Amino acid sequence: MTAAERTTFKFLQFSDVLLDSKLTIGSVSAQPGQLNCGYSLPRTERQERAREILETTINAFSLAASENVDAVLIPGGLFEAATVSGYTINTLIESIATIEHIPVFIAPGVADYYTRSSLYAADMLQARGLKTWPKNVHIFSSEHFSAQPLPNKPQVNIIGRAITKGVRRTERVLSGKLPKPAGSQINVALLVGSLESHPQIEGRVDSKSILYPFSQQEMESMGMTYFALGHADSAFKVESESGTTLGAYAGCLAAGTFDKPGARYALLGEIEVDEAGTVNCDLNPVEIDERRMMVVTVDVSGLGDADIKEEIMVAVEYAEVRPEVDVVALSLEGGCKPGANPRKVADSLAPQFHCLLVVDNTRPDYLAERFDERTTEWKYIQAMLEMKTKAERTLNRMQSEHSSSDSLSGIPGTDLSGKTVEDALYYGLDALRQKRVTIRNVG
Repeated sequence: MTAAERTTFKFLQFSDVLLDSKLTIGSVSAQPGQLNCGYSLPRTERQERAREILETTINAFSLAASENVDAVLIPGGLFEAATVSGYTINTLIESIATIEHIPVFIAPGVADYYTRSSLYAADMLQARGLKTWPKNVHIFSSEHFSAQPLPNKPQVNIIGRAITKGVRRTERVLSGKLPKPAGSQINVALLVGSLESHPQIEGRVDSKSILYPFSQQEMESMGMTYFALGHADSAFKVESESGTTLGAYAGCLAAGTFDKPGARYALLGEIEVDEAGTVNCDLNPVEIDERRMMVVTVDVSGLGDADIKEEIMVAVEYAEVRPEVDVVALSLEGGCKPGANPRKVADSLAPQFHCLLVVDNTRPDYLAERFDERTTEWKYIQAMLEMKTKAERTLNRMQSEHSSSDSLSGIPGTDLSGKTVEDALYYGLDALRQKRVTIRNVG
């Protein structure tokens, strides 16, 4: 087949970069590959990581030039509107200007939604003394979908819209028809929203956390050639039952928090449509960011210092961590041998890592020992265990009696949980045994 008999479109897709976001997270529930407490990088490391994420974004535009793509597609999350600096915006604009021959299409998303006072608006850039977006950039500024022909390839159209303040977060974004210009052979839609069958979304009980929802069936009914999707942390390809590629999330381009562990990607794609209308879509993930945020969990139950060190190194190797490159959070769990110091052991390994942050969730396994019932330790343990049982019974009773209430605050006794008493038990045994108290992340 000759080039004249087919239409092709080569693109680079990335999203959810959230440049200049605070890189802090709240409490994270204990799940595989996640910390069991809220944890983020210290301030200095956050600032350095933010610079690296900006550099990764610049490198993405350089990749677009080296691959000679027809367009760059950014479906949402380019920056964090509330915290983005003028320096970052200027750097972005300067970077995009270096690829002036490549169109860049941006659909503002949840964190970078479009308003007249946003830094997507030319008037606001001028008012703040910033550079203006280059001519090769098209920013969708309406909440209604519109189509833009690809320069030099009018048979390819990019369809998109902006998330704006006026858009309801529960709105089904594909409830209407998308524009398809006459004569267009390839129609690519930039869409910010939550695919209901996405592994991160499917099964959620709280429907309010699903923003701008849409279904795979709605995608198929639109008749688009491809959907460039945004507003998801991880890459995910959407296919029909017959195996046809409907679209894909690239996921976040580069992560700065430990709730997004592992490799992060941009998508290098190529769509080809032959004279019979048969579509072939090829997607290749490209890891542009050299660093990965990695979480390694090590169970030190029953181990002493020497064994703890060996266990950590085995776990790091098993998790395929690159110590000299990656940012690593090491979560220590379980009850170690009394006298062992897992935190000190882990900290001693820090010189072997580019960046190692230790979360010590361990405690000495005192209760595995046999105690003389005549000792102060035994009497202290018995008293504390009885207090723990009483606190748990009180809390359970209060919860059942006030099940219709949203909060138990202000009810006497409910501020003392069994977990609090258990923590006090171990801290007390620390003081009795070690003559010191080691504060740990035991929540």
